[in-house]
Parts: sequence; C-alpha cells; structure tokens
Amino acid sequence: MKIMVIGAYGHLGRLIMAEAQARGHDVVGVAHRQHAGTTQSHVIIKDMLDLTPQDIADVDAIVDAVGAWTPATEAIHYMGPLHMIALIKGTAIHYLKVGGANTLYINAAHTHMLQELPLYYPDYMQDLGSAHAEGLKVLRASDEVNWTHVTPTYNFDPDGKRTGSYRVAGEEFKPARSKNPNDGKQDYISYADFAKGVIDTIENKQYSRQRITLFSGNNPQPTQRY
Repeated sequence: MKIMVIGAYGHLGRLIMAEAQARGHDVVGVAHRQHAGTTQSHVIIKDMLDLTPQDIADVDAIVDAVGAWTPATEAIHYMGPLHMIALIKGTAIHYLKVGGANTLYINAAHTHMLQELPLYYPDYMQDLGSAHAEGLKVLRASDEVNWTHVTPTYNFDPDGKRTGSYRVAGEEFKPARSKNPNDGKQDYISYADFAKGVIDTIENKQYSRQRITLFSGNNPQPTQRY
C-alpha cells in the first residue's frame, strides 16, 4: 500500500512512517517546512492546505499526524480535515486523523467531554482542545469520505517503549473518580504503540467513519503528564 503521513518530521509522524516502512509499505511524508538535520527521504515540503489531487493521486491511505500546539497554528486541526475531505471525496482513500483525548466523552449520553475536567485540561489547553473538537465535527459531517478519527488516550507518551500491544476502545473515557488524572487507570499509550495501531487500522481496513481510542494500560508514572 502507499501511505502518506502528514506531519512527517514530528515525533509521532516519524514513528508512523517507520512502522509503515518496516512492514514494506510505500511511504511518502508531508512537512510544511524542511527541518535542519533531517534525512528522511520521500518527503514533500508543502503545507497540507496546499496539497493537490496530483499529490495524492496514487495514495491508499493518509495519516494526518500534524502537531500544532499554539494559538497561531491550532486551527489546522479543523482546517486540515476540511481540505483533505475536499481532496479525497469520492475516492477510496482512507483518511486517519490523529485527534485529542480531550474530545472523549465522559458520560453515556455523550453530552460531556474530558476537556471539561479542569485537572485534566486546565484553562490554557481549552483553545487547543476546542480546535480538536471542531476537527472531529468536520469529520462527522462528511459521509462521502472513508475517515477514521484515531484518538490516543489521555497519557500519550512520546518516549515510551514499543511493547507491540494495545487495545481499541470507543468514544468514552472513564476519568478517575477523584477527577484527578494522577489517580487514573487504563489511560496510557506510547507513541510507538499508537503508531502500530494506526498502521494496523490501515492494513485491516477497519473503523470507517468511526472514532476509536487506542490505549495500552496504566500510566507507569502516574503523576507524569506528557
């Protein structure tokens, strides 16, 4: 398969590319600028909002692993999906958007999100969380695209080991009874195991037009935020 990874020079993007390449896939990356000291081959230097039908003409799957954390850049979490939907509408391309755990529901009626709990998401994270929530809304409104919203659980460790093991859940997250993430359970996954889950989802052609959560177990350092 040919897999495109947007955010190719980010930590997660690099791991997703490496996971796909290790399995023999044809991988092309997209990065909005060249990074000094990088040696990745097959990377298109282009803003994702400037991607064209020609750029994705022979692609089977696109992983949107863009990391944008500042007020100046966070809109890409919904502007990016809007652009990708317009590009791939009517094709069989599988678009996987890496989302934020803030959007996970904390009640069965799906009327409250994890973002509402201040010890999990303080005030300074609210704007970024809202951008992720808007990106999910964009996907849900599209019924002509094969999309999957892949959400890492709350503790998402960039430096954690690849165990090769993870589990798939739906849209609900069970916060700690104390509402303090230090007391949380089953709320951890490493970037490396998440990358495995993303490529498994592509290879198995799973979870079309669904949001899923990937997790592996308890946070090995309960007071550590990632």
